[in-house]
Amino acid sequence: MLQLPKNEYRISITSGCNMKCVYCHNEGNHVINQLSKDDIEELIKNSYDLGLEQVRITGGEPLIHKDIIPIVQMLAEKYNLKVGINTNIIEIEKLMYMIEKGWIYRVVVGIDYFDAPISKQSPVGISSKQALENVLRVKNSGVNVTIATVYDGNYDNLYNLVNWCRENQIRIKILEEVTEEIAETTSKEYLEMKEKILKDFGLTAKFDPKFKEWHGMKEDFVAVTFFHSHCRINECEVCKDMHLRVTSCGRFKQCIQTSDYDIDIKKGNVRENILKALTQPVNIRIKEARYVDSSVM
Repeated sequence: MLQLPKNEYRISITSGCNMKCVYCHNEGNHVINQLSKDDIEELIKNSYDLGLEQVRITGGEPLIHKDIIPIVQMLAEKYNLKVGINTNIIEIEKLMYMIEKGWIYRVVVGIDYFDAPISKQSPVGISSKQALENVLRVKNSGVNVTIATVYDGNYDNLYNLVNWCRENQIRIKILEEVTEEIAETTSKEYLEMKEKILKDFGLTAKFDPKFKEWHGMKEDFVAVTFFHSHCRINECEVCKDMHLRVTSCGRFKQCIQTSDYDIDIKKGNVRENILKALTQPVNIRIKEARYVDSSVM
């Protein structure tokens, strides 16, 4: 029986954003688009027998969507779905309102710098200090919160950010930047950083074979997740099993590196397009690639 990856949709409800991060692929969008509440509901209604249990709302920046509150309310109350949100946490009051209503179960916050005028690799935004204070507001509400950071080679900055997360019992996800580079292995710089973080914080390495991710464990707590670029080393099958992405222009985005596998949800029968997205093979690289990790050699 067909099932959604992780029983979840990852829906970009808008490609608009109040930041301009240099590395952002914006779920494949290059112009500002947004999904309506009706667009999202049509997708949900056609997915109930596919194991749908949760929806991850992303962007752009989802909190700037004019209907973010009624959209989240609909998903949580009408369809009884667990709703997570990826955000830069600038619009904190909107987020806290939805948390207080009990509509949000998980928040992932993008922060790249521990102490900088702008919290991410963007010319506009809020300071790192303000972003981290907002993260603590979410944590103190009782909602699961994770920080996602893109590693840019600055280890001292990363150390400080990981240390802050450790002190506050907040998980941090360290991402390798996604580029168009094709390689045989995860970058040496990223792998060296992983080993150093594990050592400096006394973490135990644990490998997730399904999604090929390493976690840094502190007893039973996942303190750090190392998320290498699946695109770089042709792990299309892993990426496809992680998310079924929906873009703000109403397409299933099978691969962030190409539009060759995009499926227009509303062009034809919605249900048939969902099933096609779940069964269509995706592999944009010719050569085989492999994940090489010094800790398992």
